[in-house]
Amino acid sequence: MRWWFVAQALLLPMILTGCGSGQDEAVRDRAAAFQDAVSAQDWARACELLAPETRSELEVAAKSPCAGALAEEELPAPGPLDHVDVFGTTAEVRYQGETLFLTQFADGWRLLAAGCTPQPPKPYDCALHGG
Repeated sequence: MRWWFVAQALLLPMILTGCGSGQDEAVRDRAAAFQDAVSAQDWARACELLAPETRSELEVAAKSPCAGALAEEELPAPGPLDHVDVFGTTAEVRYQGETLFLTQFADGWRLLAAGCTPQPPKPYDCALHGG
């Protein structure tokens, strides 16, 4: 019976916000800005777009500042955009070959995870992620 309450808690934000909210464009733009920064090897800009916990985990794992650590990551080059899903303060942006996860902060959307690919039976394996 407990799973029912968990399912309701997860679905309620989607029901209240609707599947296609006005946030879609902001999320899509932030994901594109991150992809553009990575493609241009503008690691400082890409780091600015990371959620604090993602940036911190990257720096701790690499034992170096974000820009240098991010340059060492093997993030896949995304294909065309497939879909954007916004669920309250979290979002999923699916490209062909990669998925990004974002979360909303007071100053805008930030990348929580990048380089994510489905890994059944687990949902995703992400090259870059926060705690």
